[in-house]
Amino acid sequence: MTSSGHTGEERRAWYRLTPADRAALRECGYERTWLPGEILALEGSPPSGMYVILAGWVKITARNYRGDDAPLAARGPGEIVGELSPISELARSATITALDNVRTLVVPRDRLVTLLTTHPHIAQELLRTTGIRLHQSDRLRLDSGGSDFVQRLAAVLLELSVQYSPEWANVGEVNLNVTHDDLAGYARVSRRTLLRGLEELRRLKVVATARHRVTILDADLLRELAAGSYPSDT
Repeated sequence: MTSSGHTGEERRAWYRLTPADRAALRECGYERTWLPGEILALEGSPPSGMYVILAGWVKITARNYRGDDAPLAARGPGEIVGELSPISELARSATITALDNVRTLVVPRDRLVTLLTTHPHIAQELLRTTGIRLHQSDRLRLDSGGSDFVQRLAAVLLELSVQYSPEWANVGEVNLNVTHDDLAGYARVSRRTLLRGLEELRRLKVVATARHRVTILDADLLRELAAGSYPSDT
């Protein structure tokens, strides 16, 4: 899985930047707060700027061929989002929505483009972030395509855990702020199929569920299930 070879600081671009780089971004931008459900950037809108998440979580979604908002990723503190459109000068390819109270550093497009020419290390880290996310996206597509759904769901939850908490292997629990509809979208199954899979994972005491939340209780067993190893006593 993606967690190998990456520490938390390596995975989140803001923490990989030098103090001078972070100071330069702060000088070019401004802070703004967002309430749960507020949209930071709308798919198809002009590339106004990029966002550094300082606190809280956002959800990245895009319209699929049916016209539904399909979840792509969740991003938290230390992540930089919405950076590709200002660089490419193309319309937004996804919508960014606050999951809870979110505080961001907003860097307007014109200032960002100028800054990247004078601070090449920022450009390098944004490129590295893009590479990491492409890898995550590839993993989610692969992990959601297996024939055994419990294994597929475990693999998707494992990958989302890495996105939510890069150091997740060293903590007791990981809380994923994700709805059942979003999780069904990640796993590419119906809501009914998802609920059956979650019921089995709850029975195995791998996860606990609540409104808009899935809590990973047993990281080791989740890894085993994702690898296709089912507990023998079940």
